[in-house]
Amino acid sequence: MKSFDDLQKDLAQSDPDLFIALEIVGKLMAARDRMGLSQRQLSKLSGVPQKTISRIENGIDIPKIPTLLKLANSLGFELSLRPKGLDEQAAALA
Repeated sequence: MKSFDDLQKDLAQSDPDLFIALEIVGKLMAARDRMGLSQRQLSKLSGVPQKTISRIENGIDIPKIPTLLKLANSLGFELSLRPKGLDEQAAALA
């Protein structure tokens, strides 16, 4: 049986778009949980319908960038791009 890490590597190679989406959604879900927010509360903060949040968190829908931005901003995050292989300090200088 494959480990979780092996499954993640397989997914990253076979469907990198899905892998990245799941990684981002996982971080947003963890932030929502840490903040003690329900999906309904996040919906009110972000303007994203609760049903949409549920479908995203359950892997039914892959969120589009505007939706990710609304959710991330509501949770105190920002989305950014950085060059591959650079740590955060080096990326800030790029």
